[in-house]
Amino acid sequence: MSDPDPSLHPLPFQQIDRVLTGDGFVDPSVSDVIQCLQDALSEPIPLSLHIANSLRQLSGKQVFLFTGFVVPKLYPKGENDGPLGTLALARALDRCGLIPTIWVDPQLQDTAMWLAAELGIELPIRPIELDVLRRISPPPAAAIAIEKPGQSANGVMHTFDGIAIEGGSIAIDKLFLEWQAAETTTIGIGDRGNEVGFGALRETVLQLSPSSSICRCGCDGGVVSSTSAKLFLPAAVSNWGAYGIAAALAILEGNETLLLLPSEEERLLHVAAVRGCVDGVHRRGGFGVDGLAGQTSIDVVQKLQEIATTEIRG
Repeated sequence: MSDPDPSLHPLPFQQIDRVLTGDGFVDPSVSDVIQCLQDALSEPIPLSLHIANSLRQLSGKQVFLFTGFVVPKLYPKGENDGPLGTLALARALDRCGLIPTIWVDPQLQDTAMWLAAELGIELPIRPIELDVLRRISPPPAAAIAIEKPGQSANGVMHTFDGIAIEGGSIAIDKLFLEWQAAETTTIGIGDRGNEVGFGALRETVLQLSPSSSICRCGCDGGVVSSTSAKLFLPAAVSNWGAYGIAAALAILEGNETLLLLPSEEERLLHVAAVRGCVDGVHRRGGFGVDGLAGQTSIDVVQKLQEIATTEIRG
C-alpha cells in the first residue's frame, strides 16, 4: 500500500489522534494511558492517517467490519460502544468506493439495522457465522474489528473487569489470524485492552494497567487480548476511533459527507438505548457510552467535524 502524499500536512491527523485519546473530554488518567498506547505503536505518521490511507487504497474491494460485545445477564443485547462506530465507518467506506459488509453478533443484528436506517444507509448486515465466513473466497481485502472482544492467551474472552464471556459474543480471533496470513489487511479498534488488536500492545497494557493481568473466572490468563492486527488504533472509546478514521478519510477525500454529524451521534445513542444496547461500564441503558455522558460523545464528534471541515475548506 502506498504512503500518503508527502505534501499532506500531518497536523489535522495528529489533532484527530489526540481527540481520540479523549484529551479534554475524559479524565486525564484515561487519556494519558491511551496516549501512551498510541505512542507505543511507534508509527511514523499519525495513526488515523495511516489507517485511513491504507483503506483508501482498497477502493472497489470488499471490506468486512465486525462488532458486538454481548455478555449474557450483563448486556444480552450488546453494548453501545462498537455498533455506532461500525455503522458510521461503514458509511464512510461506502462513500469512498469500498464495498463494506457488516458482521455482528446475532443478538445485535436488528439493532444494527435500526442504526443503519437512522444513518440512511443500506448495507449488508449479517450475523457472524464462522463456517460461512471461512467459506468466503477470496477473503476480504480488509477486516476491521471495532470493540470486539479478543481472546486472552488462554483462549478466553473477558469483560474489561475480568468476567469470562460464555455464550455471548462469538470469537473471531482465529479467523482474523487466518485472513491476516492470507494478506487481508486486519485492523483493530479498542479501548481497554480486551479487544481484538491489542495483542501487539499486551505488555504495554499490563505495565500501564497491572489489574488487567487478573481475571475473575479462574483461567489465570488476565483480560488482555492476545490477538494482534496489522493496524491498530487505541481510543478512549472505540466508537470514537471509528469516527476518527471516518474524519481522516473525509480529509483525504475532500468530502464532508464522510463525517458523522453531532446530531447523528445524538440520535444513534437514543436508538441504541431504545433497542436495548447498554453502556458497557454502567451496564444499563441510557444516554451515554462507556460511563460517559452522551453529550461528551457528541462533543467529540463535533470536534472531529471541526478539524476535518477546517482542513477541507482550507
